[in-house]
Amino acid sequence: MSQKLTWYWKVLSASFSIPFEVFGYRISIGAWLRVTKDSMSVEKSSKQNGTESDYKHSPLRSGSREIRLLELHPGRYDDPLSGSERIVTLDSVTSQYDALSYVWGKPGDGGHTISIGAGNLILLPNLGAALRAFRSNTETRTIWADALCINQQDMHERNEQVGLMAEIYSNARSVLVWLGQPTSHSLLGMDVLSFLAGEVALDERAPWNRSPPGEIASALRDILERTYFQRVWVVQEAALGQRIQMRVGNITIHWANGHSMRRFLARIKLAEISPPWQGPLVDVDFRPLTELLEQSLGNTARRNGTIEKTTLLDLVHMMRHRHVTDVRDKLYGVMSLATPAEVARIVPDYSLSWEETYRRFYAVAEEQLLLNSCEALVDAQGNAAGGFGRVDA
Repeated sequence: MSQKLTWYWKVLSASFSIPFEVFGYRISIGAWLRVTKDSMSVEKSSKQNGTESDYKHSPLRSGSREIRLLELHPGRYDDPLSGSERIVTLDSVTSQYDALSYVWGKPGDGGHTISIGAGNLILLPNLGAALRAFRSNTETRTIWADALCINQQDMHERNEQVGLMAEIYSNARSVLVWLGQPTSHSLLGMDVLSFLAGEVALDERAPWNRSPPGEIASALRDILERTYFQRVWVVQEAALGQRIQMRVGNITIHWANGHSMRRFLARIKLAEISPPWQGPLVDVDFRPLTELLEQSLGNTARRNGTIEKTTLLDLVHMMRHRHVTDVRDKLYGVMSLATPAEVARIVPDYSLSWEETYRRFYAVAEEQLLLNSCEALVDAQGNAAGGFGRVDA
């Protein structure tokens, strides 16, 4: 219990006026009275207010590769958070839990409390919002979240658990990326990213062909410039996940490691090199997301003993900001840097419109994407079988 000294004061005033003059000046006489009082006020402890954390982590055995998991009980968004703690060995729960990736943030209003067993734990507002957003209405959800599942007061435990985090995220069924609460631009921004993560052709149905470029740019920046993407831990969390659920408010997009991730990355690059991607769209910086995708694909390749190849699309994308007189030369001007096999079906033809030129390039890029995905799958199967990236019929 703490005490705080507070000084209270009040000014009481009264005045009267005696009307007389001295040397032609009118004089008024007044009186004022100030009363002060010293007072001791008591600040109640957070426990007295019912908001102190009294949850005690069950101990983990040092060197045992044990981790804690939160069994998050079902509920609607506004229901109180509750769950139970489960201690398991990391090797025994592969693909049986989801790992949360989020920004800790700062303490502030709207904090959340979660009841775990007989104890209560105060959560930073962003973590509380993330748990509410990903909580199921009907089923218990098993989640790993660092601020909950690591005893942050135990330095030895923190050191051991941080050493396991790469495996924790790699072994998770999915990584739940929480970007925070929505704004007026979030729906459109997530709509564009969802379109790029999908398979619908990049034609007039693309969102940037249906809305003003300025609105699209603002919407994408709303997502891509969030604090989450500035964190170095993102690379070790979302980039290691086998499946990703990225959420803003109640809007979620999904992708998985492998072909769908490779397609997502390729479609972002295809959008950025397309001639309609002009004006304010040019200033949209996709790198926070593309770096995450590239790191994930590179990590998978290293795990499989393969190498991510630089494609013609990668070359065109890297050179997209170079100046050309004819927009078609952004494709033709880098062909000599690619392998003959990649450019075999692309013959410079200035009689074609730029729309048709890029449409043909998209078709070739998508075929190359499928080829790379198949090669990566074969390499993974070969390595899993103890081979060297080769599978014999």
